[in-house]
Amino acid sequence: MPTARKGVRHPPVRQLIEHITAHLAHDLTAAALADRAGVTPRHLTRLFQEHLGQPAARFVRQARTEAAAQLPASTALPLAGVATRCGFGSTETLRQAFTNRYGISPSRYRATRTRYSAK
Repeated sequence: MPTARKGVRHPPVRQLIEHITAHLAHDLTAAALADRAGVTPRHLTRLFQEHLGQPAARFVRQARTEAAAQLPASTALPLAGVATRCGFGSTETLRQAFTNRYGISPSRYRATRTRYSAK
């Protein structure tokens, strides 16, 4: 669960956060999230900025990246499967997000964190 989730009391934003974290592989574009919340994409941007200090797209990427960090260390799921399960369009997109967030590639992370690493 993304750390930004803690302490959010605004009900629509909280509901969107719960939806995002439960449906990482789904369409989580600003337009889709705004439609789900019954607001405009512009208002959605304001809500996320006000309550989380970041745009919805950044929160979604953070949630996906944090979820992706759990899978290589706990499963033997191939990185392509991790990317799909977490909503990344490709393993390259996963690698970029992971490296930006953690400073290490997902495969290297797996090798240092788990018994599932290739030996």
